[in-house]
Amino acid sequence: MRFMLLLAILLVSCKEKAHTALPGNVAEVSVTAKGFEPPRIDAAPGQPITLRITRKVAETCADAVDVEGDPVRHMLPLDVPVDIKVKAPPSGQLAFACPMKMVNGAIVVVGH
Repeated sequence: MRFMLLLAILLVSCKEKAHTALPGNVAEVSVTAKGFEPPRIDAAPGQPITLRITRKVAETCADAVDVEGDPVRHMLPLDVPVDIKVKAPPSGQLAFACPMKMVNGAIVVVGH
């Protein structure tokens, strides 16, 4: 039984692939019934990124997004892309989440 549970967890985690934000590109993020897709965006240290977030479901607590260190709460109207300009930190990650912190994602710094 434990083996089946472990296998199910591994299969689900394999589906959650990271998106790599290339220099000059916009990182496209959607709010789906499961949350932010992709939930992880890989970036270079200090890389400027534009998160283009589009809420695709009506019933979600992610009708807005808070970005770590940004005092502005960005409202996410249904089916309307919202661009949020951020800069990847020198190391670690920059988190973003719905106001209730139930739906979240992160820009993760990779490489140096």
